[in-house]
Amino acid sequence: MNDKELLEKTLHVAREAGLFLLRKHGSVLPFGLTLDPAGDNPRTYFPRDQLPGAAWEELIEATLAHLQQCIDSGDIGAIALVTTLESGSESGMGIQVETRTSSLFLVYPYTGTGQSQSLGEPQTAQGLLFGPLLAV
Repeated sequence: MNDKELLEKTLHVAREAGLFLLRKHGSVLPFGLTLDPAGDNPRTYFPRDQLPGAAWEELIEATLAHLQQCIDSGDIGAIALVTTLESGSESGMGIQVETRTSSLFLVYPYTGTGQSQSLGEPQTAQGLLFGPLLAV
């Protein structure tokens, strides 16, 4: 799998997982995703499971620490960090995706409520939400 395909696959898996959480819970608490270099073996990390009362910042920090630990200890081809982002009355799902050679940060605005929530067209954000962690 080339780098572009790996980036696209990681983005797709992260977007679908985030959309599932958005429809189920009404927002996307920070979580991380890793794929191996072949684009297989997706693994998610939801820090809320271990830190049920944690604030958003603590969940982000835990997700970043987990992703860094995965990078340091394993054969990781791509990572993603996914979370709800808010600005005034607008909300969106932010997805930062990285491979070893590239990175991308998109924000998907969302509308609706409950199971009818949907994502709008992604907006490319300047820079990254955090990092880079994996990209060199």
